[in-house]
Amino acid sequence: MSAEASASLVISEFAKSGAPEPEDRDFLSACWSATGGNPLLLKELTEALAAEHVVPIAVHIPQVYALGPRAIARRVAMWMRRLPQSCGPLTWAIAVLGDGANLSHAAELAGLDRDEALQAAKNLEHAQILHTAVPMDVMNPRWGFVHPLVRAAVYEEIPPADCHRAHRTAAHLLRDSKVEIEKVALHLLRTLPSGDAETVNLLWAAARSALARGSPETAAKYLRRALAEPPPTGDRLDLLFTLGSAMRRVDSAAAVPYLTEAHELSGPSRQRVEIALALGDALLALRRAEEALAIWQQALADTTPQDTELIYQLNACILSIPLYEPGRPDLRKDILGRVAALRSPKPSESMGGRYLDCVIAGHDAVIGDPRAVVRAQRALHDAPTRPSDGQMSLSFGWLALISADRREVLGSLDAAVEQAHRQGSVNDLTGALCYRAMAWLYQGNLDEAAADASDAMHAVDASSLHLRRLLLGPVQAEVQIEQGALSRAQATLEWTGVPDPAPLTGLMYCVLYSRSHLLRLQGRTTEALNTALAAGASFSAAGGDNPAIVPWRSEAALCLHLLGRDEEARTMADAELRLARYWSAPRALGRALRIAGTLCEGNADVGLLRQAVTRLEGSPARLEYAKALADYGAALRRHGVRSQARTLLSDALDIAESRSAAPLVQQIKDELHVAGIRPRRHAVTGLQSLTPSEQRVYDLAVGGHTNREIAQQLFVTAKTVEVHLSSVYRKLGVTSRRQLGGLSEPSHTADEPE
Repeated sequence: MSAEASASLVISEFAKSGAPEPEDRDFLSACWSATGGNPLLLKELTEALAAEHVVPIAVHIPQVYALGPRAIARRVAMWMRRLPQSCGPLTWAIAVLGDGANLSHAAELAGLDRDEALQAAKNLEHAQILHTAVPMDVMNPRWGFVHPLVRAAVYEEIPPADCHRAHRTAAHLLRDSKVEIEKVALHLLRTLPSGDAETVNLLWAAARSALARGSPETAAKYLRRALAEPPPTGDRLDLLFTLGSAMRRVDSAAAVPYLTEAHELSGPSRQRVEIALALGDALLALRRAEEALAIWQQALADTTPQDTELIYQLNACILSIPLYEPGRPDLRKDILGRVAALRSPKPSESMGGRYLDCVIAGHDAVIGDPRAVVRAQRALHDAPTRPSDGQMSLSFGWLALISADRREVLGSLDAAVEQAHRQGSVNDLTGALCYRAMAWLYQGNLDEAAADASDAMHAVDASSLHLRRLLLGPVQAEVQIEQGALSRAQATLEWTGVPDPAPLTGLMYCVLYSRSHLLRLQGRTTEALNTALAAGASFSAAGGDNPAIVPWRSEAALCLHLLGRDEEARTMADAELRLARYWSAPRALGRALRIAGTLCEGNADVGLLRQAVTRLEGSPARLEYAKALADYGAALRRHGVRSQARTLLSDALDIAESRSAAPLVQQIKDELHVAGIRPRRHAVTGLQSLTPSEQRVYDLAVGGHTNREIAQQLFVTAKTVEVHLSSVYRKLGVTSRRQLGGLSEPSHTADEPE
């Protein structure tokens, strides 16, 4: 029955019972939903509600869903007593097999011949217990229950021992019929362990199928059941390793016990080293770096000279420890010496060699050595697609290229996001999204950065990837600061779980830098200065000197300036400028020039600010370019060069508005107001105003894709697609998807006169 017909029936039945007639549409809708519109089930539910004196209003909807199953169970029991004896075994069989059950399988499971089963099925259909699946297969009909609650009522009546036996028989029937292995495994999950080797093999095969389609959680469910069977002694090690590896994709904490047991069971072998790599990676994700290092060092000692690929991978892992634990000199001992020793030989093109190249590039990037860029490019260029067991190592290559403002890093990150989705790896997805958010942030694409960081934060909340919080939180906080959302930035930094004051160990410098930035904007200048200096101490403990990664000196300089300590401020800013010139990336150098210029005395500010604008003009760092334009324009205004100041400030305003950088927009407007200048305004509209992510969503929407299809194709959430589409509509001046197709040329508006 339709929802409307169902409502009429419920009203009629309540009236017959003398109870108040329902008028609440939500209550009526709940009755329809709870019964699937089946008239007999509706009558049974209505009688139960009236008997319990349930007032038919919205607040009592939970009672609809509570009474519904009991009422339906009574109705089903009554029906079954009136039907032929063969109907009982068939309903049990179909309840076990599930909706869409093959009649031949159901007959065999019920112990009926095919004709008996067909007649029983027709009787059950007439009694409105079963229905044939659509589309109907005349030669081999498939059957299901008229409502899930009906199936549940039947299934719950099956004695547990009979139920377990039925599921085991169903698994064998489906196996012999060559159906998908995971459908077989679903039945084996409901059987009692019996030490059956074939059950273990079937579950293991189903796990491989689940992993191949990118569902490690489902694979882990099959593998845990296989362990409980239990497996033959000789298979336990491999099963534990496979289970631990699957869990590592989604929950490092859950993976550690399985990988630890596998490591303990394994003898000296290549497999033991592979287990050590996986176990150490899971421990590091949980910020248990000391344990990870010990396992990796022992594994390295167990390798032979022929294990070249494993040696590369282990060295990459070991060399990463000082970058994650800068405040632990005991862990850094002897490790940094290996960086120099491993730098000279060119690693192979294997994945292990690429991992090692990326970690060395990370060390170089942190200290500000420009050689990092070439090494990272070599490692990430045309990297083969494979399960990304070494993504933590690859991330240092991404960091080097992002810090150098290299556009090609986005291609590598896009591929990593796509691969993580294909594999169902929450671990890899959060890493790739985090670094892609950082790349968007550094380019000034705030909406894209916020979307990626938000998706990654949700994934981290659902897992135990504690280490990710220490980088992801600051990235999102910096986006929110640029958008003017200081209270949200405060909450994001609290989300990292880093206390105040921060501990001396761990990857704290990014959190401390963002905390300092926020404190300064909140007017807590002395606290901001102390926190910036703490960020510098933490970064220096990791060997860090590169302002493209942590520009703590310029942040401290701005704090010192606000405190009236200008000479110290200029000294700090000049130190950062020297380091930025050596690294030479546009964003870091442009920022250092800009801040040094704003702190200069006399006419020197104009020269430094002009250099900042020139250095940033053709770079990807558009928001930093807008800041340089704004400060240069303000300086020219102070020096009386009004016409050029107007042009620079107006250009800066266009960029800031297109990037939704609200504080910068207000700063520029305030400067224009002080100068008495009416800005030349370009409309931030038209196709040319779309950000890269908005453009991708626009193209797919014009191509006729639904929001769900766009989300699947771009590997983002449906919510993210909605946000981008709303922005597209606003910028293009349309209100619906149908209007998008007629847009082809960017719109322009003429300059306004002064």
